[in-house]
Amino acid sequence: MDDFHPWRDIPILIGAFFVLTAAVGLVRFPDLYTRLHASSKLVTLGSAGIFLGVAFELSDAAAFTRLAAVLLFQFLTTPLTAYLIAQAAYLRGLAPQLDGGTDEWGALGQAESVALADREAQRALGAEGP
Repeated sequence: MDDFHPWRDIPILIGAFFVLTAAVGLVRFPDLYTRLHASSKLVTLGSAGIFLGVAFELSDAAAFTRLAAVLLFQFLTTPLTAYLIAQAAYLRGLAPQLDGGTDEWGALGQAESVALADREAQRALGAEGP
């Protein structure tokens, strides 16, 4: 056990735990929305731990800067991507499995009406002109 470096290994182990938890969530959760939540949040946290451990191992300022940039990009894009996927599925009519069985927003399956309203708004903006 002479190759154990706590500053490197503990963040990697914590990150691996989060990634493993995300994999269990993907298998056990009932619908797209909860699976998407598990995969987006936990994989982002897991990769943060893994990147931190790798940055401590490399101990190079340039490598740390690159890893920080990749992690920042992941923290900015993963929640937005998960939101857009969930919104598209919701507007296409994929019902979430709710305990109460109600549609909280009342917009389930209204992708066509939303697209029609969007096209009308774009036409109205184009008709006004510069």
